[in-house]
Amino acid sequence: MPDLSGGMEDKDHMYHWGWKIIIYLFLGGLGAGAYLTSFAAQKGWLGENSKLGRAGYFLSGPCIVIGSLLLFLDLGIAFSDPLGVLRMFANITSVMTWGIYILSLFILVGFLSAYYTGKNREVPAMLSLLGAILALGTGAYTGVLLAVVTSVPFWNTLLLPFLFVVSALSTGLAATALCAHFLEKKGEQGGDRSSEAKTNKVHLVLLGLESILIMMLLALALTGAKGAGAAASAHMLTSGSLALPFWLLVVAIGLVFPLVYYIVSAKERQRKLASFFNGLSTDFAVLIGGLTLRATIVLCAVRVF
Repeated sequence: MPDLSGGMEDKDHMYHWGWKIIIYLFLGGLGAGAYLTSFAAQKGWLGENSKLGRAGYFLSGPCIVIGSLLLFLDLGIAFSDPLGVLRMFANITSVMTWGIYILSLFILVGFLSAYYTGKNREVPAMLSLLGAILALGTGAYTGVLLAVVTSVPFWNTLLLPFLFVVSALSTGLAATALCAHFLEKKGEQGGDRSSEAKTNKVHLVLLGLESILIMMLLALALTGAKGAGAAASAHMLTSGSLALPFWLLVVAIGLVFPLVYYIVSAKERQRKLASFFNGLSTDFAVLIGGLTLRATIVLCAVRVF
């Protein structure tokens, strides 16, 4: 690939965040989206008999805990300066501090919600509402964590938090559906065709929005509006070293395949064709796409000085 950045694609200019951060971004978004899925299902927004009202509450807490541990391990502060973790709570001007407060509260609320759900009791309305607000904050924070890095122009845009929130909702919905399939007993799954159709419509909208936001992010960079560094990152995704995972795993498997499935399954005459690929394979595809999206966005970062 030709050097579009005046040498900025040299390894010295790459932003060194690796797989710990990538998995944190994925699990943080997934946990937030899973909580919001069960919250929406309990409110009846996914149909009156949705089977998704429990699984998301069980998923959210563990996902956020594992992701947060990976984040702290990557920072290294927990081992090199344990007291530094406590000092971070006092630095209220830091985005990292905002994230610590949001994640800590969300973990607590997530496990409390799972406790009520495990006892077959409805999660208290105020608790579930607080959890939904914190879940939105967690989903947005995974994008804000990158967007505030001014030295990486491809990340430094408000489009990234919006993209990560939409992707969080999509992956959370897919993970909750997968978990519900195995968690709920066959006689208690409760989902009917109308509820399934409404859930599919929600997923169709989310995948459509995600596709639009990705195109906007790439267009903003490729037109040069964000500078040569952002253009170099975008070219890395579209025609460079990350093009294969981006086009195959993010676009083809993570977006196009599920979009086609949900469009086809909405048409009665073509439902048999859709059932050939069942919803489980579609949910797995969405999760693969969501993880790869975060991986390619992190790994394509080109830093400017």
